[in-house]
Amino acid sequence: MKMKFFIAVVILLASTSVLQAQSGRRSTGGSTTSTTTTTTTPSVAGPKAIDKKPAPAPKLQLLVGIDRQDAFSNVPYYIYDTVLDNVIRRLGEAEIVFANSGGKMNRADAVRAAKQETVRWVVSLEIRSIYADAGRQVKNNQDELAVDYTVIEPETGKVKRSGQTHQHIYQNGRGGVSLPSKNGAVYSEYSIKQAATEAADRILGGFDINVRERSPP
Repeated sequence: MKMKFFIAVVILLASTSVLQAQSGRRSTGGSTTSTTTTTTTPSVAGPKAIDKKPAPAPKLQLLVGIDRQDAFSNVPYYIYDTVLDNVIRRLGEAEIVFANSGGKMNRADAVRAAKQETVRWVVSLEIRSIYADAGRQVKNNQDELAVDYTVIEPETGKVKRSGQTHQHIYQNGRGGVSLPSKNGAVYSEYSIKQAATEAADRILGGFDINVRERSPP
């Protein structure tokens, strides 16, 4: 009995020592705090890139006038107005062109106006008789007209280019609807606009500018 009691005591003591050792390890492990250090790299902010917008294209400025003091009494006055209005309208269809009306202006007036300008080019328009220029006699008010144009440089007053339209202005409604006339001659509205459009396109062509045609709807 003593031997059994002694063995039981030894086993009990051994078990107690083991439990205490394990408890000490757990306590030591639990008291250890893990510290994590995070290093932040400072950002270096350089100069911000500025998006540069392209500079707007310089506008071509034009002052457009038309000579009404023609020698052909059979040309209705409305033709001058219609040609001038349509030339200016067509010039304005080019995005970088700004055209103003100079109204009644013969060649000499246009040169004087150009010398007073610093930016605007001056355009002088004139209605010419195809028959008279060819030495043909106009009979029964039957004639064909063309548009002359002259482009004059600002400040210097020098003529830079000139020409005449190939599109003619016809009488008696040839080529389209006619406009009324006070003196009896009737001219095709279509042919007037065609001649004016060609004159404007040739003026722009001298500056290497083309009108971007709109797509039909």
